[in-house]
Amino acid sequence: MHVRPLFLALSALAALAAADPGKPATLPVNVHSDGAKPAWIPSGYMGETGAIAMDDKSTDKPHSGATSLKVTYSKGDGWGGVVWQDPVNDWGAAAGGWNLTGAKALKFWARGAVGGEKVKFGFGVIGADQPFPDSGKKELAVTLGKEWTEYSIDVAGLDLTRIKTGFMWVVGGQGAVVCFHLDDVRWE
Repeated sequence: MHVRPLFLALSALAALAAADPGKPATLPVNVHSDGAKPAWIPSGYMGETGAIAMDDKSTDKPHSGATSLKVTYSKGDGWGGVVWQDPVNDWGAAAGGWNLTGAKALKFWARGAVGGEKVKFGFGVIGADQPFPDSGKKELAVTLGKEWTEYSIDVAGLDLTRIKTGFMWVVGGQGAVVCFHLDDVRWE
């Protein structure tokens, strides 16, 4: 086996990926809200994907506008989640993403259907082991209440030159169906 040429090829690929920032973004950047085109697509289903349902036209008390995103994880155990990706369905094999340099926070509104739902939110799930990784990552674990609450993930000081996975949620089985709502998800 020729290890040195393989190492050089991988090094060249890593250098190419590092030199390829995402598309320039003008803040604020929409992830999900009524009537605004999203910068990322919720295409990255993870875990127990058959237990995940998302209704992006839910009229059940949206935070603003006519609709919100209703998420249901119907399994009492296991885990599931969805990642908003650019390009769609990409886990780091292709160039893409957005250059969010200058952003201060990823903000969103969320509420639980009954309160007490435990959800992890964040961005930047594609690691450095992929040819085109996210340049930054951060997560926030919350326990949702029944009323709309605005959450903010501080991104000051992070490298935001290529964010391919602009938003994600993950839930673990909580012994029952987990249902929550999201609205007005954006980078500012």
